[in-house]
Amino acid sequence: MYSLRARRSAALLITAGLAFGLSACTISDGGSGGGDSADDQTLTFWSYYQGTQADWLQAQADQFEKDNPGVTVDIVETVGDQQDQKLLASVATGDTPDLFINNIVVDFPTLVAGGVTADLTEYWDGFADKDQFAESAAWSSDDKVYNLLPFTNLIGLYYNQDILTEVGIDGPPATLDELQADLEVVKADGRYDGIALSGAPTVEGAWLFAPELLGLGIDYCSFDGPEVDAAFERAETWAKAGYTPQATATWDQNDSWQQFATGQYAFGINGNWQLGNAEEATFEWGTAQYPAPAGGTSVVYPGGEGFGIGANSDKKDLAWKFLEEAVLTPEAGESIFTTAGSIPVRADVAELPAIKDNVAVQPFVAAAQTSGSWPKNENTANIQKALGQAVSSVISGQSSAADAGAAAVADIKAALEDGGGGCR
Repeated sequence: MYSLRARRSAALLITAGLAFGLSACTISDGGSGGGDSADDQTLTFWSYYQGTQADWLQAQADQFEKDNPGVTVDIVETVGDQQDQKLLASVATGDTPDLFINNIVVDFPTLVAGGVTADLTEYWDGFADKDQFAESAAWSSDDKVYNLLPFTNLIGLYYNQDILTEVGIDGPPATLDELQADLEVVKADGRYDGIALSGAPTVEGAWLFAPELLGLGIDYCSFDGPEVDAAFERAETWAKAGYTPQATATWDQNDSWQQFATGQYAFGINGNWQLGNAEEATFEWGTAQYPAPAGGTSVVYPGGEGFGIGANSDKKDLAWKFLEEAVLTPEAGESIFTTAGSIPVRADVAELPAIKDNVAVQPFVAAAQTSGSWPKNENTANIQKALGQAVSSVISGQSSAADAGAAAVADIKAALEDGGGGCR
């Protein structure tokens, strides 16, 4: 899912992780932020990256030090689920780090409200390559930019070409209506199963269901109406017909991938981080964008890490220089793709050979340019969970489409109010 912290591992690989030499960067297991440093050229960077993502960040810091003699980047290893509280506490002590990453989907409103993040508006407005980034790359509150999302993880449709050929389906579906028709063909054939996806009562299940409405312009901030009813009715139809097995109601994305990888399922909805695993498949496979709803387009939510500068940093200019040179460049986008499988948001990176020549990744690259915007609400995690629980209840047969849809609408509205009201 969207950079789930438990999944920051080799499962993200599209190519084998690069081996890096010994670094001049310091890697710490603690330490203070960048408020008052004995060395004015030392940047403190709090990161919970692991595995190949950590390798990538280390390499970028190494190169930045090389290009900027006298500068040191001190990478402080933090624990992902403790990052929020650690950052909030750093404000009280006046030593927020110079740089940090955060789980932007969940953390952004809390960190802005807590005074953790510096206002990056002037830096971003003055950035020469700003127009290369999709609007969703700059996260703002009250018209001020506080966080940047330069790389993302997205979901799309995987398909088993061998099965499609055997049952007479000509190519992957572009719309949900076409997908449903294809699932009917697979079901009628009787030899294979329909679609493997996560229907868990969590943010994962919600992340996979939400695009059925996002493509119609309906997001968590406008979650109501006949389109919502129709989406839940579709989920009920698929469940009753057996296109989505009842077990789907508990599958997370790793579970659903393992099922698709057996070769028994015609389709699977999953993320770009599975592309490396797909290379191990014993059948012909392909990828496509998430099928568009009738009358709409293909739009999915972006996941990934936000990059920010600490509000109390006394080296904001140098910290921005790091972001500009080590994170926001085409080279940085290409390297995190080849190292860790994340999708760069920069439009021109899509033209680089490493990405352009990779047919399987193109649907995810396209999705990055049209991705939806998350609500700026401190209760975003519970907002998603409300949807996940409703969808899971339909797939499992515990609720009707009508009851689950009504519950989702009510619970999402309540969660938005609990988080401060609306979508700031």
